Amino acid sequence: MPRVSIVLPAYFSHGTLAASLAALSAQSRPADEIIVVNSSPDPETAPVVAAFPKVRLIQSPHRLLPHAARNRGFAEAIGEVLVCSDPDCVAAPDWLQALVAVLEKGHPLVGGSMGLRPPRGPGSRLQEAIHLAKFWWILPGLPAGPVWIVPTANCAFTRRLWEQVGPFPDDVFCGDALFSWRASRAGSVPWFAPEAIVAHEHDETAAMMRRQRWRRGQEFGRERARWEGWNAGTRWTHALASPLRCLRVLHRARNAAMTAGWGESFRRTTALHAGFQAAWVAGEARAWMQRPAGSGAA
Repeated sequence: MPRVSIVLPAYFSHGTLAASLAALSAQSRPADEIIVVNSSPDPETAPVVAAFPKVRLIQSPHRLLPHAARNRGFAEAIGEVLVCSDPDCVAAPDWLQALVAVLEKGHPLVGGSMGLRPPRGPGSRLQEAIHLAKFWWILPGLPAGPVWIVPTANCAFTRRLWEQVGPFPDDVFCGDALFSWRASRAGSVPWFAPEAIVAHEHDETAAMMRRQRWRRGQEFGRERARWEGWNAGTRWTHALASPLRCLRVLHRARNAAMTAGWGESFRRTTALHAGFQAAWVAGEARAWMQRPAGSGAA
């Protein structure tokens, strides 16, 4: 069996990390190593990791964005299969077994589905809206198949692919999108495996989420335009079509939610969800209307 390495980035993650590590340590197909790369200076994270003797802690002396932390972990990992998740995710008991099984069927890059952890407070409606806005295309219950992007909250890939198209771009939050696009261009189209489930926890307020979507939308729009080589005309065309694009995303999200059995969640969170998607699309439009760095184009 191939050796498997799981890497988690951590930054003031001690509140959720124990539940995540407990789930990873109890997998039906155990990992050969679990690595936590912590870049926060807090004193709480190390004792959490120490409670799991088989988990290795790498402490960074300076702040690392999530993909930079993953790069640090994978640089020291031993596995032929490299696995990503987040410290606020709890994996189902057969999660790792499901990911590895799909990899062994010939898919070098596999992403699982994103479930939602039961809310710890009264904000269940808000958390459902956040979850649908972030992960509507990879909900549990959707059919398996090729996808455009697999998020690093739940994905696995072969070391061969990592050596071919990695590491992650470590200075942006959309590094998983760029990694997915690199893999596709190299002939390894990302594959969605809905049976590999992790449950995600969200603690953002509505205002925090809107600001995050605005900023991440700008970053994603800038990197997408750069990756696809858009000229000024293409960027402005997409920016001016933003209202239609927002409606299209909402329509696709609704259809995905209905297919996955999340239709009632979508119905009762539509207004919040629409606001989060509008913030993302507006951020993209903002990026496309700006002059690209180092370019003389308008």
